Order: sequence, then structure tokens, then C-alpha cells
Amino acid sequence: MNHEIEFRSHVVAKQRGALERLVFFNSCQERVAAGIADAVEMFGAPEIVADAPDRLRLSIARMPDAQCLLAVEKDTGKPVGVTVHIRPDLEHITVLHLSIAAEYASGGIFADEHLLLRLLREVRQSTRRVKGVRRLELYYGRSRAPRWRDEGAVFASELAS
Repeated sequence: MNHEIEFRSHVVAKQRGALERLVFFNSCQERVAAGIADAVEMFGAPEIVADAPDRLRLSIARMPDAQCLLAVEKDTGKPVGVTVHIRPDLEHITVLHLSIAAEYASGGIFADEHLLLRLLREVRQSTRRVKGVRRLELYYGRSRAPRWRDEGAVFASELAS
């Protein structure tokens, strides 16, 4: 089954419950709990904010320049993946927080959609439009040093498991 996924900076306000479940009550979080705790301590916790009366996104209070990218099922409007990322310097984009709905994660019923890789590719493509960016890094994976370099190196083997 192929779910059509859209990538957006926000979701409609009526999806607040689904966004809360994705970010704060995600059963897959235990896989990277130490990385999440470290990122929250270092940068702050993600929080849901209203862009407009009918639009929600994720933000980090201590990081006003942080950007959010959501993967949303086109037919339902349900958020199924999200990143919060920053540009700490001219050459890097760092993904501070990342969440994929359990059904789309490894072992989930829609795992063959490869949503994690698609979401990170979308972040990468959007950063290509920003002059000078050469690397996309995942903060959670710093101990393993995964990087997506401009030369096209892919850390998919580590992310797909």
C-alpha cells in the first residue's frame, strides 16, 4: 500500500492530538532515548506552537531559528514524521529532533515507505537551496557520527535499521 506523503512546515490545528502522539508519546522513542535526552538538555524541548489560528508546527524556545519539517499523509492530514533542525554554521544543518510514527518506522506496517529516509532527503533537498550548506547531521546519532555529505554519501544503512 502506498500512502501519499506531503512535506510541510505545519499541520492544521485539528491534528494537535496526532502531533502530540508523534512527538511526545511515540513508542519508537525508546530506541534513541539517550540521544533525545541529550538533545533536550543541550537545545531545549520541542514544543507545539500555533503559527496562525489554524496551523501548528514544532519549535524550540531556546532556538528561535529552528525550522520544522513534517511528513503528512495527504488524504488524512495526519502527521507521521517530523524533524526540527537548525543551521549552526554556514556549512551544516543539524537535525535536533526527529520522530517517525511507529507504523512507518522499521518493523511497522508501512515500513516499506522508508519515511525516515524520505523525510531526511526532503530536509537535504531544502537545504541545497541554501548557499554554503555542505552537510546534514543527525544530533541523535553523534556517537556514531552519521553524516550526509554534499558528495552524496548516504548513511541509509544505519537509519534503515
